[in-house]
Amino acid sequence: MNIIEVIELSYSYPDGTEALRGVSFRVAEGRSLALIGRNGAGKSTLLLHLNGIFGGSGAVRFRGTPIEELPAAQLRASVGLVFEDPSDQLFMPTVLDDVTFGPLNMGLTPEEAEARARESLASVGAEHLAPRAPHHLSAGQMRRVALASVLVMGPEVLVLDEPVAGLDPEGREAVIELLAGLTQTKIIATHDLDLVAQLCDEALVSDDGRAHAQGPARELLTDEPLLRAHGLRVPPSLRSLPTSPSPKSLVSED
Repeated sequence: MNIIEVIELSYSYPDGTEALRGVSFRVAEGRSLALIGRNGAGKSTLLLHLNGIFGGSGAVRFRGTPIEELPAAQLRASVGLVFEDPSDQLFMPTVLDDVTFGPLNMGLTPEEAEARARESLASVGAEHLAPRAPHHLSAGQMRRVALASVLVMGPEVLVLDEPVAGLDPEGREAVIELLAGLTQTKIIATHDLDLVAQLCDEALVSDDGRAHAQGPARELLTDEPLLRAHGLRVPPSLRSLPTSPSPKSLVSED
């Protein structure tokens, strides 16, 4: 079953910049999809449509229902978005306050909210950070806490924007290992193509606001002509593998 469907989605910013131009794709429940492409390809803008933060023309559906027909709180609990900069999500005096914020707004008692928050922090290896001030954390710690603040809501889909950007090698490996252990459907926008090879079942190549190809991640990541045409390169971990034929294009190339 497709848990997320995006159909002919277009969006322009107030200054007239066309960020998305008829993007279509589907993600099956339990799968992991990477959105890859050069800077300015529209990846982050696309992510912000998946739980209704932005609203363009076309359709976005969650379990077959247009997202505009779902209560905003329900949608954002079901489709959890982790921003590229975790400080955009962490705004309370302590880590525990940040992670309890969502459950409290769902109507849980303070005791229930705290119990869920501590369980969520423990699931990402960050329970010991509960009393800390978020702005005193390292980049890797902030990413874990931001993820915990989304997981505490029980999402069915995790949407992650550059989840390892700015991390050192040890922190990067820790976040990848953490994400690999999560069972939710994942949609990940990233420039880290080795991460895609490790984590994702499928990839979608975007460029100039369009979706150009979708297919098995390793097939796309070893298709050097396709990648080079869209400003990408075969990741180091896959350079010794045979190149793959191009997958079916999603958009006619004029």
